[in-house]
Amino acid sequence: MIVFLIGFMGSGKSFYAKGLSDYLHVPFIDLDQFIEENQDMSISEIFEKLGEPTFRALESVAIKQVYEDLVVRTTETQQKNDILGVISCGGGTPCFNENMDWMNQHGFTIWINPAEEIILERLIKEPQTRPLVSSLTEDALKEFIHQKLLERKPYYEKAQSVINQPDITISEFVNTIQNAKNLL
Repeated sequence: MIVFLIGFMGSGKSFYAKGLSDYLHVPFIDLDQFIEENQDMSISEIFEKLGEPTFRALESVAIKQVYEDLVVRTTETQQKNDILGVISCGGGTPCFNENMDWMNQHGFTIWINPAEEIILERLIKEPQTRPLVSSLTEDALKEFIHQKLLERKPYYEKAQSVINQPDITISEFVNTIQNAKNLL
């Protein structure tokens, strides 16, 4: 089984995905980094040069490719419920091309859902790395986060588990997942 971490940019997906993969000793893939390496461009450059629709198409292909790569690594000794890897998805990944339904059919989805204020605080620190918010003022960023979360919430709510607590430890994160679905 593959664990997919979803949520808004700045929610902590990559942090928790890396921690979970270290805890389980399984591979961790950051989907945005995977796309950047395969396209030899940053996400910002892809948005700028190719546009968001092209990026979303690349993202849909990439998530399936990463999934297949992880599944191929399995051995005969692994059980069906073993976790084979952890994928940190981009914030918009679940919202396009029926990706959320596909992830739910092919793995275990976890929505990392901190409060809007926490997301704002995190994004203010690193706007240049986020193509959708790099040019926004703090007030515009706050409104952007609110509006995008409203748009994306119906997709995020399809997740099989939700983590609402900001800044929980990796150990607490693993325990929450264990309680949600006896995976580990």
